[in-house]
Amino acid sequence: MVVLFHPSPEELLSTTRDRMVDMFGHVITQKALLKIIYKIGPDLHVIRCRSEYLGEVLCAITLIDSEHPAVVLDISGTLRSLRTRAMDKKMSLRLP
Repeated sequence: MVVLFHPSPEELLSTTRDRMVDMFGHVITQKALLKIIYKIGPDLHVIRCRSEYLGEVLCAITLIDSEHPAVVLDISGTLRSLRTRAMDKKMSLRLP
């Protein structure tokens, strides 16, 4: 999934994991296998997770409570199509 988040990708990952632990517990968080696998510019990040925990991850990202909210722009099963669509969306949003 492509996530728009201004601070660093490490902060996005740690904040998402913390929220998932609060909501679903340590076991679900570990089974989700969250990982940043690609970065598109300074603020678009591609996160990988196991598909059976996609709902929990989306819920945690949506409920991140920080000064910079995280927004999921796209979800796909392949990195190639995700990159292509993310670049198209970035250009249409005219992000720096």
